[in-house]
Amino acid sequence: MDEKGEAIIKKEENVRSKTPWWHYPKLQNKVVKALLVSLKPMLLREISRAFIRLGHECRILLIGEEELETKIVEQTFTQVLKTFKPDFLLTINHLGFDREGLITSLLTYYHIPFASWYVDSPDLIIHHYLENKSPYLTLFLWDRDYLEVTRKMGFLKAEYLPLGVDECLFRPIKQSESQLNFPRSELSFVGNSMVIKVQSVLKRNQIRGLLLDRFYEVARSFLHSEHLLVKELIKEAFPELWQELKKLPPDQIAGYETAVIWQATSWYRAELIESLSPFEPLIVGDKGWLKILAGGFRYHPEVNYYAHLPFLYNSTRINFNATSRQMKNGVNQRVFDIPACRALLITDWASQLEELMEPGREVLTYRGKEELRELVERVRKDRELRERVAEAGYRRVLNEHTYLKRVRHLIEVMRRNYG
Repeated sequence: MDEKGEAIIKKEENVRSKTPWWHYPKLQNKVVKALLVSLKPMLLREISRAFIRLGHECRILLIGEEELETKIVEQTFTQVLKTFKPDFLLTINHLGFDREGLITSLLTYYHIPFASWYVDSPDLIIHHYLENKSPYLTLFLWDRDYLEVTRKMGFLKAEYLPLGVDECLFRPIKQSESQLNFPRSELSFVGNSMVIKVQSVLKRNQIRGLLLDRFYEVARSFLHSEHLLVKELIKEAFPELWQELKKLPPDQIAGYETAVIWQATSWYRAELIESLSPFEPLIVGDKGWLKILAGGFRYHPEVNYYAHLPFLYNSTRINFNATSRQMKNGVNQRVFDIPACRALLITDWASQLEELMEPGREVLTYRGKEELRELVERVRKDRELRERVAEAGYRRVLNEHTYLKRVRHLIEVMRRNYG
């Protein structure tokens, strides 16, 4: 080799030696490496299991609250990124990211794609993260209605990704395997009353004056309105309150909106449960139910989602669902978990439900307490209908709505956006 060739090779070696560690190809290989980041393990077990079952690599990074408030978090992220070299990061509800956008700036500088899957209202969360806009960020939203909301905030890459189910956890279970201490139930509802939560968030955010005086009026109006966002309802129907709300810091505004949604949800659920009092439904949830329900029901304290809830759904003849009012057209987790147990689901009708399940064949739906009561009365007496619908719902969920399907789609979108 002549001197010129040796010089070229030496120059290339020098360039390679100076190439930053983050200049590695991303989303180019069949197997992807995903780093799951959060403040708490919400959904991480199900999602990480899906990545691994699909043949991908996955690592979980849990960030402490105190760590997030210091620059130590930058060192933690950098060390993990440098050693693991992920194709992309994934967080739930932006948990594990700081409000100031430090982590977002870090990932953008390193050219590392990242995704945040919102399973709660982004309008109540993402205002904390307006400094987190980046061309390397894609939002995934469990409710299609929030796509336009986030895009108006400037988050231009947003995709619809509904919730799913871990079919290894929620599955048909024989009664002999049950770990629960109470007997089989004919009719049950699992959910929070929101009573304690409402008072807590109002107190924590120091809501006073006219906003507090007319809080229940606003919540009642939101319950019966088609508005997705509380602030839009207040602007339209309560202009004098809107002037008061705008004076609050963003955290307090979000706290007030959250309290309104939770109060509306509390009334909504309580009214439905009370309509079913002739059937003495089993209510599984917080102690707030004991404060707002007069009688005609049986109560059991909250159960662990992973250890006990699959057994509860399996032991109940009729599981009914009343969706949080943060969703006006979307669906919640129960729509997937209950059918995955080959159990019957009666849920409130929602337009997005029809994209996911076939009402009347795979789930049974109601519009209002009268329809709910009549439906429960009918299916109590019709075993063949219960079993037919439960079986059809089970097949649909396993075929189309597992976390395997959701994670596969998420990876496809990230490849399309950044591969």
